[in-house]
Amino acid sequence: MRQRSAPSSSILPDPGWFFLLAGLGLLGAAVLIPASEALDEARYMRDRALASEQFRLDRLERYEAFIAALDEKQPALIAHLKAIHLNQYPEGMRPLGVLAEDPGLASASIFEKLEPVLPPMPEEPPHHADRSTLAKLATGQPSRLWMLAGGAVCVLIGALPPATRRHGKKVRAAGSAKRPTVPA
Repeated sequence: MRQRSAPSSSILPDPGWFFLLAGLGLLGAAVLIPASEALDEARYMRDRALASEQFRLDRLERYEAFIAALDEKQPALIAHLKAIHLNQYPEGMRPLGVLAEDPGLASASIFEKLEPVLPPMPEEPPHHADRSTLAKLATGQPSRLWMLAGGAVCVLIGALPPATRRHGKKVRAAGSAKRPTVPA
């Protein structure tokens, strides 16, 4: 009858856990870092679009206010337009100061005054300037594939069951004593 040996309790954990954790870390980095950078890029593009949209809305608002003032025939606006475009100043009104350039070359466009101030554009995502080595590896085309493959292999190794050693004595069969040899 065989006696069962007690399982050996070791201080060190099974090495498979280290492979499993390393593999999960590699897979997580190869998946999450590019996704995080893509999210930052999408937020940056969204913020740029929102700033551009706000500029366009401010511009439409100013043009609508100008058209409404023209429709109401506001005297101040009409006098201003006559002075700028037709050089017809009302009685008692004259341009202030000396003109720096020839009035014939000066722009008579009212649109310069209607344009709103350009809004500040958002800053580019920080991952364009500073990247860690792990981020470079996780976003590079060939290195990312190697990280995914290496992580999958580590997870596979870590998921394998631990090796067991059989501590049994070699038992010789009864009657397997040394047989005499017969000369031929």
